[in-house]
Amino acid sequence: MANNLIIAVELADNHLATDVLKTLEAIPNVEAVQWFDSLGEKGAVAVKDCPEIIIIDDRPDIQQLNNHLALLRESFPDAAYFVVASDQSPKHIIEVMKAGVAEYLVTPIDNKVLHNAVEDIRAKLANAGKIARGSVYSFISSKGGLGASVLAVNTAYALAQKKESNVALLDLSLQSGDASVMLDILPETSISDLVKNFHRMDASFLSAVMTKAFKQFDFLAAPTSPNECQGINGEHISAIIELGKKLYDHLIVDCTSMQINECSLEAFDASEKIFVVIDLSVPAIRNAARLCELLEKHLIPSDKIEVIANRFIKGGTLSLAEVEKTLEKRVSWLFPNDFKSVISAINKGIPLIKFSPGCPLSKNLASFADNLTKHQTNEKFRGIRGTFGRAI
Repeated sequence: MANNLIIAVELADNHLATDVLKTLEAIPNVEAVQWFDSLGEKGAVAVKDCPEIIIIDDRPDIQQLNNHLALLRESFPDAAYFVVASDQSPKHIIEVMKAGVAEYLVTPIDNKVLHNAVEDIRAKLANAGKIARGSVYSFISSKGGLGASVLAVNTAYALAQKKESNVALLDLSLQSGDASVMLDILPETSISDLVKNFHRMDASFLSAVMTKAFKQFDFLAAPTSPNECQGINGEHISAIIELGKKLYDHLIVDCTSMQINECSLEAFDASEKIFVVIDLSVPAIRNAARLCELLEKHLIPSDKIEVIANRFIKGGTLSLAEVEKTLEKRVSWLFPNDFKSVISAINKGIPLIKFSPGCPLSKNLASFADNLTKHQTNEKFRGIRGTFGRAI
């Protein structure tokens, strides 16, 4: 479910109101509505939905503003109020802020200031548990070359296709950063820009550093140079993810294979699920057993760790039963082998689901993403059906 903020705009200047509405509509998960003729003073029964933020004009004197705010607060006591004014005198600004206003916006309104003010309110509501917080899913492979980045990128893309579902992909493969290649992106900014300016970390700055990959799909790239990885620590990753959870419905984290460090551990701690990617080969399975054991030693709950098998071929040398016996864990999802389609999509820099939506792996990935958003799932079905349509 999207973390939608409803924002009511009640401004006398229609041109100004239109500009404000355009700015608000460009902010993810914001529903902006315009109120006319002091609609807010008529109470909650007169409006469709109760807003979290109400933007109003200043008044000729502070008493008139206080009276107007008092009427609005009778019906919308929990709303945050932004006042739009031309008066920049410190005395007047202080008087208005003393009236309990959350933000004083001076005309002409700076779009970045408005955006940041909205995200500050969203963050406060999320911290108070009044709006939903985004879910986090991490992908880590038990050895290199298993396609974890392909799964992460396509899962993010699939989730972004859902209505009102804003997604962020975080590339924590700090020294390689394959995700940007799969998205055909040459990022102008990366996670290292956030770290270098960590003192500026807020919703507006995080949004500015993100690269727009597709509609409802933002991307935080790994550093473009391995030298820029130095200095990135767990505190940085924790702050980025916590802020990201307040801005996005889903965060997908692509981690370096078989690497447990302070950065990846922060991602794992924040994750609802950690997907350990294997194929049905002895080295991958052996490493997966070690990786799961290592995660649990770092106090990651076992029920958060799920093993998923990529490039699955029915009737392979190793059976699922043998794999699960070795891992002492059920393989929760099977992705069919479609190496040719995947390579073609990677070479084009397009997610497979977009490049070839009708291929079996694309349909499987879409089902996998659907499963993440369902409260109740069919535990028997794990992506592939066998004879007579039975779940494998």
